[in-house]
Amino acid sequence: MKARGWMMAMAVTAATIGGCASLGRAAFATPVVELKDVRFKGVGATGGSLDLILSVYNPNAYRLDARRVSYHLFVDTNQVAVGTIDKMVTLTEHAKTDVTLPVSFTFQQLLGAASMLTRAGSVDYRVVGQVTVATPAGDVTRPYESKGRFDSLRR
Repeated sequence: MKARGWMMAMAVTAATIGGCASLGRAAFATPVVELKDVRFKGVGATGGSLDLILSVYNPNAYRLDARRVSYHLFVDTNQVAVGTIDKMVTLTEHAKTDVTLPVSFTFQQLLGAASMLTRAGSVDYRVVGQVTVATPAGDVTRPYESKGRFDSLRR
């Protein structure tokens, strides 16, 4: 009889903890990611490197610690970069934080984007990926997507 009561208490406790975590995850709002800037770092014999500067807005009423950010960068319909960073970034509540993503590219990837950029002075882009953040209810991974137009003339 005692064992049965103990097992019931354990089951209720586990369900309560699991329910709280589920409620916490449901209350978590996904950060809003936008491409803020592209900074060329250098060009070598086989390709080059640049930094993508993402502006990440935390819409939550609590700080988030982003542990991992993955990304796929498309210019027009061509994928020009893909990668992941595993670096802790603190996202202040109700604020924007800049996150720098180092990107390596080949000349072939660069030529397509540069051709469109020099022809029109701007290109349509799309950044998609996932962000993993620590929340009060544990780590949560959510997808993000941002699209817009990068205008080299506004620099």
